[in-house]
Amino acid sequence: MTSSRPVSAGDHIFLVDGSSFIFRSYFQSMNQDSKYNSRTSDGMPTGAVRLFVTKLMQFMRDGAAGLKPTHLAIVLDKSEGSFRKELYEDYKGHRPDPPDDLRVQMPLMREAIRAFGLEPIEQARYEADDLIATYAQQAKARGADVLIITSDKDLMQLVGPGIAFYDFESGIKGKPGYRPERNLDAAAVMEKWEGMPPEKIGDVLALMGDTSDNIPGVPGIGLKTAAQLIKEYGDLETLLSRAHEIKQPKRRETLLANIDNARLSRKLVTLDCEAPLPISIDALQLPDLDARKLLAFTKAMEFNALTRRFGELYETDPAAIDPDPRLLPGGEAISWGGRPQAVFDEEAPATHVEGVFTPGDLATRLATQASSQAFDRSLYETVTDLARLKEWVREASEQGHVAVDTETNALDPNLADLVGFSLATAPNKACYVPLKHRGGTDLFGGGLVPGQLSMTDALDVIKPLLEAPAILKIGQNLKYDWVVLKRHGIDVRPYDDTMLLSYVLDAGKGSHGMDELSRRHLGHSPIPFSEVAGTGKNQVTFDQVEIEKATAYAAEDADVTLRLWQVLKPRLAAERRASVYETLERPMVDTLARMEMRGILVDRQILSRLSGDFAQSLARLEAEIHEIAGEKFTVSSPKQIGDILFGRMGLPGAKKTPSGQWATPATLLDELAQAGHVLPERILEWRQLAKLKSTYTDTLQDHMNPTTGRVHTSFALAATTTGRLSSSEPNLQNIPIRTEAGRKIRTAFIAPPGSMIISADYSQIELRILAHIADIPQLQEAFAKGQDIHAATASAVFGVPMDQMTSELRRQAKTINFGIIYGISAFGLAQRLGIPQGDAAAFIKQYFERFPGIRDYMDETKKMCREHGFVTTIFGRVCHYPQIKSGNPSERAAVERQAINAPIQGSAADIIRRAMVRMEDALQAERLSARMLLQVHDELVFEVPDEEVEATLPVVSRVMTQAAFPAVHLKVPLAVDARAAQNWDEAH
Repeated sequence: MTSSRPVSAGDHIFLVDGSSFIFRSYFQSMNQDSKYNSRTSDGMPTGAVRLFVTKLMQFMRDGAAGLKPTHLAIVLDKSEGSFRKELYEDYKGHRPDPPDDLRVQMPLMREAIRAFGLEPIEQARYEADDLIATYAQQAKARGADVLIITSDKDLMQLVGPGIAFYDFESGIKGKPGYRPERNLDAAAVMEKWEGMPPEKIGDVLALMGDTSDNIPGVPGIGLKTAAQLIKEYGDLETLLSRAHEIKQPKRRETLLANIDNARLSRKLVTLDCEAPLPISIDALQLPDLDARKLLAFTKAMEFNALTRRFGELYETDPAAIDPDPRLLPGGEAISWGGRPQAVFDEEAPATHVEGVFTPGDLATRLATQASSQAFDRSLYETVTDLARLKEWVREASEQGHVAVDTETNALDPNLADLVGFSLATAPNKACYVPLKHRGGTDLFGGGLVPGQLSMTDALDVIKPLLEAPAILKIGQNLKYDWVVLKRHGIDVRPYDDTMLLSYVLDAGKGSHGMDELSRRHLGHSPIPFSEVAGTGKNQVTFDQVEIEKATAYAAEDADVTLRLWQVLKPRLAAERRASVYETLERPMVDTLARMEMRGILVDRQILSRLSGDFAQSLARLEAEIHEIAGEKFTVSSPKQIGDILFGRMGLPGAKKTPSGQWATPATLLDELAQAGHVLPERILEWRQLAKLKSTYTDTLQDHMNPTTGRVHTSFALAATTTGRLSSSEPNLQNIPIRTEAGRKIRTAFIAPPGSMIISADYSQIELRILAHIADIPQLQEAFAKGQDIHAATASAVFGVPMDQMTSELRRQAKTINFGIIYGISAFGLAQRLGIPQGDAAAFIKQYFERFPGIRDYMDETKKMCREHGFVTTIFGRVCHYPQIKSGNPSERAAVERQAINAPIQGSAADIIRRAMVRMEDALQAERLSARMLLQVHDELVFEVPDEEVEATLPVVSRVMTQAAFPAVHLKVPLAVDARAAQNWDEAH
């Protein structure tokens, strides 16, 4: 460091609460839209470090609040505790350890501080706040100005002449407490603390307590009440000595019962202004920066843009400087994929660091913490006072994360009315804010229950919190809440979704609904919706639920969600699943939400006409079926079909259900049809057409928005083991594309006037992935040359030159190609091709002999799944199949087929997800207004203005064909067929 000189009048001392700033950097970097959400090439997370370095450079070069520092200290907490722990064993007792993807970055932040020529400042048994307080008082005594840089409200006690408070969160316009100049003087602090001067904040904190630090305080006393009491009695001790004089009985009794807690809390919040300092205040003088040392650090961290910028600033060529070898793979400290990792305190006890990273240790500790505290619904709060809501917002803002849930009166987020919302900041620390609960039994459900906050006022208060980039919002199935809040002008971000965390970690092990996750991970069964809203004819919408019951239900949802996050989030790093979550799951929330809100235009007249046409066709089919059967019967009745096919006609394959009637599944009817029996074939045709009519041409009309004429499907993110999306209400993913009736239904999906529909579909993506995974040179070469893959397969398997290929041989090869992916048997192939089973077995044998890598892939995949219980996609998605060890041979065989297919189908699903996440940014970069509306298996559907179609098609194709990069370099090229037309069918 630069040689020190005594601090004197005119100096500007910057005291940075490093621990607070590190956590803020982490949560801002975790924002999916943040440019700081980064990793090194070997997978180590570095986003928080990058933001920390950027801000530290700003402080050193530009200063803050209009000042430039002459002295700078980055002050940290020691991890082994403080003297406050000796006073109160439960101090900060329920605070979870940092997430693993932050823990790995903490020692790197120490190195970052040193790279700037500074030293991280910390002292055993003392917290950063005490060191800052001591430095501040010493600087003040010498006439220097002090700027405390933090978001920790406890340090506001120090503000006064010569000492200002710079809240790096308060400069965000729209946030509570926003001040353009950001730094707070005594007057600004009083404004935030209900008129309390800084020297009285300790008394107020002692009454309020602090859930984040587990300071008990006095139950039921918040900021407003605490400030009122201190104003009235002067200070805490006077208040406690005269507590028996308080007129309000409940308040008096509560204070008298908690005098010891209040005094203890006062000691805990009191800053020690005489803490031993590891570095003298004079040694804090801003150093002469060593550019080579700084660039060696940024190069090791792979901060390429920062390296270039710092090189330019300090006129130093980065190419002439080697990365710091201690921070490269194989360097010092504990390994995280070859990179350094340690807990924040280098001197932490060995119980925390055992020389190697132990996956799951932190997750286990947090799971124990989250589930060990019993749920106590009596502690939940109903918020009907705007000031109290602001206190909740303030607490959430200071903590840096909050669980959020909305309550509505309908299942469709595009139509539902917001009834209320709930927040949770700690276990059992949750509230519900009712907004639109109604009472009475008149035609309109009665008027609003009095005492609720107005929608406008409540949303004005909550909006800055939900949009704050440095505060993490936590939800369960957050896509629903995202749409509801977006309709009210709130853009929720950044966020975590516990449903998706569970899905990434445990796909295939069970459902990911909140109630099930709560029982599985917390050992707690939440209040069922039926308990508060009733069932059947007596069920009411949530706006009719009594507010007291609604609070218990809604606040518990937020509480459960927060605890699930505490359990699940650390497992991402421990189990190496963070990349899947960050790139394939979390970004899909708002991507799909926007698609659902847009919907797709449907022509009601076409649907009505098709319903009529299908009804006539069904009548003709029914008459033909009756004629073939020789009698009339109800075609929709499985029992009557079974009696005719097996009871009277004696067709083969008859089986009875447990109830004693003949089984007539579609698979059996298909087998009979393939064998040449006409009646089962016609019955199948009737069933398929009847389903299309009831599911689509009739039902779609009910799903159309009466104002816009659009249909808004709901995409399910955590519904399949492999990562494929599904849709419901209505299901638009099962409209058949290969039948004439299915294509007619797609003609009803249209573009509005002046626009066109673009359909972009991956060509044979699963076969391409098979060629990559199984490493089949012949298939890779065929795809690279753009050959007809089925003809190429037929040529390879049957030994027929390409110029002599027949359509029949190509059809057989196509059936084998797609059948192999799904583990088709000789029996199944024989049925599909209409050939003897022996011939089918010979075809399969020839196929595996020609492409031995496929058999090797299948055998290795089954072996891996049996050993580990899961398989993975090429992007690291884990698909669990615990039933692969089933003692039931048929179940085991079925699961083996699923396990073989999962890496292929799952990788295809991952690729289209990657394309969807990148698509809108790519379109916006080209200034195109195309809107993505639907995802159907391997296809994306867009609505595009006529004049932009030509420019949009190549952008869509490029994003889709390059979606695997840079994570995976496929050995085969991806191909996309993209077309534009007036309706979906013509575009496909």
